[in-house]
Formats: sequence, C-alpha cells, structure tokens
Amino acid sequence: MSELSLRGDIVHARKIFDEMGVRDSVSWNVMIRCYLENEMVENARELFDRMPERTSVSWNTMIMGYIKEGKTHMALKLFVAMPEKDVVSWTAIISGLCRAAQVDDAWRLFKQMPEANAVSWSSIVSGFQQNGFAIESLNVFREMLLVGIEPTPHLFTSVLSACADLAIVSVSEQAYCQLLKRGFHGNNHVGNSAISMFVKTGSFHNARRVFLDLDYPDRVTWNAMIVGFAQHGYGLEAIMIFHQMQKAQVLPDGISYMGVLQGCSHCGFVQEGREYFQSMKMDYGISPGPEHFSAMVDLYARAGKLKEAYEVIQELPFKPITIFWRTLLNGCRIWGNTELGVCAAEQILKLEPYNSSACLMVINIFALAGKWKEVAKMRAQIRDGEARKELGCSWIDIKGKNHLFTIGDEIHPEADQIYAVVELLAYDMEKYYLRLDRYSDGLEFGDQGTR
Repeated sequence: MSELSLRGDIVHARKIFDEMGVRDSVSWNVMIRCYLENEMVENARELFDRMPERTSVSWNTMIMGYIKEGKTHMALKLFVAMPEKDVVSWTAIISGLCRAAQVDDAWRLFKQMPEANAVSWSSIVSGFQQNGFAIESLNVFREMLLVGIEPTPHLFTSVLSACADLAIVSVSEQAYCQLLKRGFHGNNHVGNSAISMFVKTGSFHNARRVFLDLDYPDRVTWNAMIVGFAQHGYGLEAIMIFHQMQKAQVLPDGISYMGVLQGCSHCGFVQEGREYFQSMKMDYGISPGPEHFSAMVDLYARAGKLKEAYEVIQELPFKPITIFWRTLLNGCRIWGNTELGVCAAEQILKLEPYNSSACLMVINIFALAGKWKEVAKMRAQIRDGEARKELGCSWIDIKGKNHLFTIGDEIHPEADQIYAVVELLAYDMEKYYLRLDRYSDGLEFGDQGTR
C-alpha cells in the first residue's frame, strides 16, 4: 500500500486494504497515511473514525496530517480529544501552532507538557524566532540550557537567526560561544547562519573568522559573505570574495551576482558592473531578475550616469516598481538633475500617491526645480493625513539592555534628557545644513516644515 501511495495510486491501495481478511492497527495507520500523503485529509479522517482501536501512532498521524494541510483548529480539536498524549503529539501540535503564527497558544501548551524533549524545546524556540519574537526565542533557549537539554546544530540556526534579528553584537558573540563549546562551528548550516548573524550586527571580523573555520564552504556560505559585505558598504571586499569564490570553483548564482553588483555600486565601478551584468547571462546562463536591474540602476545613479539609469528602467522586461524610480530620483537629487528628477517623481506619485516617505522625496525634487505649487500640494497632502505614514523605529544596545524608540516616543523613562540632547544635535546640524541637504532625504521639507 505504501508503494502504491508513493506512485499516487490510492485506488489500488484502498482496494488492497478492503480485501485484507484481518486488519491490524498497522494496516489502518498505513492506509490513513496513504490518504494524507495524497492530500485526501477527509478520507483519512473517515477511516480514522472507523478504526476499532486507535494507537498513539494513529492519533499522531491524523494530527500531523491536519497540520500539514494548515487545518490547525482541527488538529488542536483532535489533540484535546486524544486520551493519552505522548511527547510526539505534544511536539506536533506545538510545531503546527507555531507554523500557523499562533505562538501564544503554542507557548501555553508547551508549558503544560508533562515532559519536553530536545525536539519540543527546538520547536518552541524556532517558532518564536520565525514569528518575529527574537527576545522570547532567546529567553526560551536560555531556559532550555538551564534545565540541561542539549541543543542540536539545527536549533542553533534558529538561535543565530534570532540574534541576527536583534543585531546586538554581545548577544551574538555569546550565542556563538555556546556553539563553539559543542564543536558545531564546522557545520555548514550553522556556519552560514553565524556569518549572516555577524554581518547583520556589523561584526565583520567575526564573520571572516567563522568563514575561515569552515572546511568546505558551499555556495550559500560564499553568498552570505558577498551579499553581507556589499550591503554594508564594503564593496571592494565583496568583489574580492566573489573572485575567491570563482577560484575555489564554486559556481555563482543570481544571489552571488546581486552581491557583486551592489559591491560595484558602492565602489563606483561602473564598467566592471556592466561586465558582471553581461557575464551573468553569457558565462553562466543566469537570467537577470528585478534585483539585478535594480542594482544596475543604483550603480548608474550613484555614479551620476542618470541617463543610463533611466534607460535601464525604460528597457526593463517587466513593469517597474517604485524602488526603481526612487533610486533614480535619489540620484537626480544628489547630482542636481531636476528635469529627470521631476519625471521620476511623477512616476512615483502614480505608483504610491499616499506613501509619506515617497512624498518627501518628491517634495525635495519639486523644490529644487522651483515647482512651488506642487510642493504646497504635497505638503498639504501629508499634513491632512492623506499620505500614509510609516512608523519608524530605532534601537541601541547599552550595557546589554536593548532600548527601542519610535517616532514621537515619550515612553522612555529618560525621554526628557534624550530629547534635550537631540535638540542640541539639531542645533549643531543647522550649521552644516546646506551640505547635509544634498545627501539626506527630507531634511528641508519634513513634516510640519521641520528640518
């Protein structure tokens, strides 16, 4: 029956099941699994309900079948009805709830578990991280270590991802020390996660150290280094790593080329960028995607070759999204090309007329072009709330404590002192206003006319 199920021949599998003289629990469970493997969850449930005697395997198979189909509510209902729950069923339902973004329910059930094993702990740690609760994920991980459960290499990928989300160097280094103690640093999956983590925290010396510790870095490893260094402005290093990758006879892919193009953009290597872009298709048969075209627009815009940037957008094999026009607009603002800038601004307004950050960019270019009626119209649109405001936030780690700030935040206990310092900094910035205005977004025409 299992073999027929793998072939998708569920009709013959059921025929064999029906013709069996004596069916034990194994036979029933195999047939239920056959239905579930072929996404026939209702048929599986019908058979499950007819079982004369259900084992824990029967219950767990059906619960995991519902989870796989995304029917978490049915899985939870079945789990509650299960007479004797084992660690497999507990772990399955917790993992399913996490996958369905019901982390609170998953955590509530986890705390009710009679006894959790390494897989159970791993499920809840990963679940918190994958749903954006990095701090909670690391707190559960620490609790796991305190009760004496040893983490696996797979779990460390989630832990390192949580550290990357927080972008706190000290926390990242502590997590890496934990995996060093267990000898997991040579594992490629763990190493790749560690490189991404250190790159996101800006700890490039640690990223290099992790990279050098890997015996056989794969393409994912090389890409993590190339893209990570390029995105943080280390363009030349990204290009050098790309060349080392080629010397190591590791074939680049689209991600590799995205990184090296971004590296060229940061370094101002226009000709080299063109050559890499052409090499993608000619040497490796890689069709450029939106991210590669976007990198080329950025390359030309940063270098002041605004006509070439515009031509790339005009010749795109797909309809350009806002980021292409915003990149061109930023280049026009930096290099003072108001004519092309106004053209880009008009395209942005067609695509995102109510995006406040886009509106601020448009206001600046209209002001440079002397289009004061348009400036007044856009400022009124922001003031009247027609433009959708994107809530900005920032954070800083001080002595191991993470301080989060949002726009207009007055909740912090030292808010008065903080805003007093900000006022002093703003006063000092006024002295350098003309220079800053050229390179910063929205300094002159921000909300309510502030700079």
